[in-house]
Amino acid sequence: MTVGALADSRVSAAWMQARARVRRQLVTGPDYRWLEVDVPPSFPRPRPGQFIQLLLAAPCAVLLPRPMSVASAESHDEGVTIGFLYTAVGTGTRLLSALSPGDEVEVLGPLGRGFPLEQSGIPVLIAGGRGVAPLIFAAQALAQTPADSRGASPCEFLFGARSADLLVGLESAQSEIARIGGRLHLATDDGSRGTRGNVIDLLDRIVPSLGGTIVIHACGPHAMLKAVARWALARSVPAWLAMESVMACGTGVCRGCPLPRSETRRSAFDPDGTPSLFGNHEYAMCCTEGPVFEAGDLDWSRIE
Repeated sequence: MTVGALADSRVSAAWMQARARVRRQLVTGPDYRWLEVDVPPSFPRPRPGQFIQLLLAAPCAVLLPRPMSVASAESHDEGVTIGFLYTAVGTGTRLLSALSPGDEVEVLGPLGRGFPLEQSGIPVLIAGGRGVAPLIFAAQALAQTPADSRGASPCEFLFGARSADLLVGLESAQSEIARIGGRLHLATDDGSRGTRGNVIDLLDRIVPSLGGTIVIHACGPHAMLKAVARWALARSVPAWLAMESVMACGTGVCRGCPLPRSETRRSAFDPDGTPSLFGNHEYAMCCTEGPVFEAGDLDWSRIE
């Protein structure tokens, strides 16, 4: 089943539902997994920042699919292999962690709006903990795009976590940054790896030395994203932030993933009187208008 997507350069041309087969699943740290699935050639290639709904075959202990950020996408003759970095924390993700090579899973996607990596400026990728997943994919995409076509220098990758053991996917991040010729900067709250502190401390230290216009692409806990958004807005720096919410359907139908719009965006919202999978004047739908939002899109005082 194929459905037309929203008219936006950050959205894939279409999304579809298909059956995927597990290629491999690796343990990458305490409760962390790297899952790869093979999708058919007709499945649209996802963009960095988009997500895919994974639904386990019935009978199953969970009814709803699990929204998963895409961490990698590799095209080959048989189709596309899509990678996910996730934590086995609930019933659904623990069931996903039990999948073995050859097992099947339903996939719906690619969904939502991704990062506008084509924007000019030095790309500054900011990851917090497991929020590194879509930024590994972003670094992979940047590695395939000549820097001069963006009018930018190689990217800066800022990766923060509470402690060294929570810098999940670090090897993958290092590999993709090396392909670009960019630089990786680490920070931990306890000082066990990299700079003692957080990603805002890294921003304050690194950005003045870059000598050019920057554009931020970030994903992590909401508290981190709020700090990044406020840092960027105070300096008129373009910033795009991948948000999380409770996304049951992934397509705007269930209305379960609202995020509060900023006052500026509320006044500009105009649904033109037709039924919409977007939100309303007060709230944006994370699954269709996001998950990647510009810093000025949301009211950060009302986001926890």
